Amino acid sequence: MSTYLFTDRPRSLALVASVSVVSLLALGFLAASMGGDGSKSDKKASRKRKSNKKRPQKVFMRGLYNLGNTCFMNSTLQSLSSLDSFNEYIDNCVEFVKHDGQAAIDPVDAAIVMQLKKAISQLGPQSHKVPALSPRDLVNSLSRRVQWVSSKNEQDAHELFQMISSTLNATRREMDASLFDSGFLSRSTPIEGSVYSPKINTADSALIHAECDEDIAKKPVLSPSRRGSSVASFRMPPFSNPFLGMTASRTACVKCGYTAVIRHFTFDNLTLTPPMTRRMTIEECLSIYTVINQLHDFKCRNCTLSATLTHFRQTLGQQETELADLGSSTSSKKAQRLRASIKTLQANKTRLENALADSPEDDLKGIDLVSPPPGVSTTQIMIARTPKILVLHLSRSIFLPSGDTAKNPVHVSVKPLLDISPFTTTGHISKSASKPISGSEASSSNYGTASLAEAKRMNCLYRLCAMVFHTGTHNSGHFYAYRRVSLNNSDEDGSHSTTDPARDSFEDDAAQWFMISDIESKEVSESTVFSSGHAYLLFYERV
Repeated sequence: MSTYLFTDRPRSLALVASVSVVSLLALGFLAASMGGDGSKSDKKASRKRKSNKKRPQKVFMRGLYNLGNTCFMNSTLQSLSSLDSFNEYIDNCVEFVKHDGQAAIDPVDAAIVMQLKKAISQLGPQSHKVPALSPRDLVNSLSRRVQWVSSKNEQDAHELFQMISSTLNATRREMDASLFDSGFLSRSTPIEGSVYSPKINTADSALIHAECDEDIAKKPVLSPSRRGSSVASFRMPPFSNPFLGMTASRTACVKCGYTAVIRHFTFDNLTLTPPMTRRMTIEECLSIYTVINQLHDFKCRNCTLSATLTHFRQTLGQQETELADLGSSTSSKKAQRLRASIKTLQANKTRLENALADSPEDDLKGIDLVSPPPGVSTTQIMIARTPKILVLHLSRSIFLPSGDTAKNPVHVSVKPLLDISPFTTTGHISKSASKPISGSEASSSNYGTASLAEAKRMNCLYRLCAMVFHTGTHNSGHFYAYRRVSLNNSDEDGSHSTTDPARDSFEDDAAQWFMISDIESKEVSESTVFSSGHAYLLFYERV
């Protein structure tokens, strides 16, 4: 038997192997019949995961022809076109001009808006190389507003940005004169001849100041009507200006501790003046902008009223003593003059006491105020409302003892993300002359994950999208731009799509930086971008 087993072992092994193969095939068939096309689904999912990991499509950037020292315009346009919020804003302005604002908008401003949209729409990422664009039509439209654009002389990129921003504001009829006109308190501004005049009581005004958010833009507004009508009204567009932010300014007296009313001003860009040094960060520039400064020639309103009240009390005491010394001559002309003067002094003294107790800023007509010696006071500016797009202008002009101007070569380092929460106000306002308006002393931000998430929650986190640089001397040189292109936001045809807010985060996505100088465009590394510390304009977009 043992011999049989030994001699037939190969045949038995083959038989066992055959049975095993048949069993495995049967099990596979059973699994397929029970699971349907599960294996195909797994393969599709695997292919989808692999496709998602593919490198984003390569993009190309279009340059702009220099039409005679128009590099200042080319670099600004390239920077603006890199901002999703600006692309959306210019689209909204165009639609508003076409449909709702024709009767009220200046034709020159309307032409600038249309040509600006035409140029911006062609500067997005492309899927293949394309010829450079000639901005001739835009130059012609801009020169109808300001002739220096087409003068062929060297101009300033910052000045052009301000002109474009103010033109778009004019299109929306937003003025910087007050919070009402700026659109923060109301999105409806009457045109000439309108009978619509919004009135807000003190309580409502305080509430609106506390709640001046973008939801106001969604409220119903007046319908448009033709210019010249006796009851003409103008419909403000239901979209906000992404450049508009608000600063808070406070002045406080060191001697008496009085703090004047904290005033708010709208802005579309902030000018930072770095000192003459070798290197510094953009956060340090913002810290200098928001630092508490001392004023030695400021006349405090409270000290002025107090000095005037003291003078009135002294004068009143002297005249009362002089009247008492007249004795029986109370009916004389001198006595009558003294009584009239005392009566006026007493009335004015009461007005001064009431003003000091309730509202020192009240206009005290008829009272000659006494000017005390100038004292020491402090002043500070902080950001009270953050814009969607934060534009920072680094003023590099320095004035030499000889009276000439030169260019400040300070290296200002920047990072992909900027947290401005140390430079913004919170819900708690301080009136102390030695303390910041709000929050803690401004310092360099901690760029940890937790702090970035908190900054984003407070609308204080920004991503750098573009920079304008200037090479040359203070009076002559060349402008060019670095601009960031989010590859995840580039469609297959190369057009630029708006970032999806639902999936946007402070984490950087796949992006490529380009250096664009007129018609020349080339990819550059992030290390090249962020080691270039001589930017003139910085364009940030809120994350």
